[in-house]
Amino acid sequence: MTPRNPQTERLARTADIISVQSQVVYGSVGNSIALAVLVKHGWHTLAVPTFLLSNTPDNQGCYGGEIPDAWFSGFLQGIKERKQDTQLRAVITGYLGSTSKAEQVFAWLSQIRAENPRILIVVDPVMGDDDTGFYVDPDLTYWYRNHLLPLATGLTPNRFELECLVGKTLITEREIITSALTLLNDKTQWVVVTSASHNEHSQMLKIISVSASMVHIVEHEALPNPPKGTGDHFTAELTAGLLSGLPLEKAVETASELTRLCVQDSLNDGTGMLYIRKLNSGEFEC
Repeated sequence: MTPRNPQTERLARTADIISVQSQVVYGSVGNSIALAVLVKHGWHTLAVPTFLLSNTPDNQGCYGGEIPDAWFSGFLQGIKERKQDTQLRAVITGYLGSTSKAEQVFAWLSQIRAENPRILIVVDPVMGDDDTGFYVDPDLTYWYRNHLLPLATGLTPNRFELECLVGKTLITEREIITSALTLLNDKTQWVVVTSASHNEHSQMLKIISVSASMVHIVEHEALPNPPKGTGDHFTAELTAGLLSGLPLEKAVETASELTRLCVQDSLNDGTGMLYIRKLNSGEFEC
């Protein structure tokens, strides 16, 4: 009988998902919320940080910064050396923050896509928002538009980020839908535009999903002062839903409702953070 090798057993299960985005010590943005969401659904997920911060920069006293490029490339190389990328179901990219990270992710994703043409790649082109403008190097727009977008199965931009990708101001639903359609290609099958409502005084938020065969709009109440990370939470829930076999429309509806419930919980308890709540049954839900 071959003796057990605990180290080999630990490595036997390869990753289902790799999530590449920022991480904070305190807060619920980037991998700090996405990892919890994906593990909740039972997916073996590896979290690769692009930035590591004490908290989000909107809070006073923010420490840390961008992961050095040599470290970052080493993280990705370590995954390959341990053969954790051999049976991937999905990759999520979120906050990259710099063009050097975008260049490294592009090279890595190109290899992943070549080795596994059917993999689900969800790119959240994190660049900014209506109330802040850009909070990354604007040159990232070029990398998303010309390099990362063509590798993606789907995109989850907010309205501001969609404007950056198409290079024009978008006001009406028709303009958003028409512009999203221009981003589809032989690999990019859908675009889900979050916070698509243009009127900042609107009491409702719209999420517009576009593919070659359908347009689907989800509308829900706009809750006041939501915590940072709702887009990261939504993208993780959307990815989990798609991997479970839900059609895009249903996956968007489910992700939207779960994110809304988490935002409502954070407002009720005053933490200002999204979190995963464990039920008595031992199962997890938002």
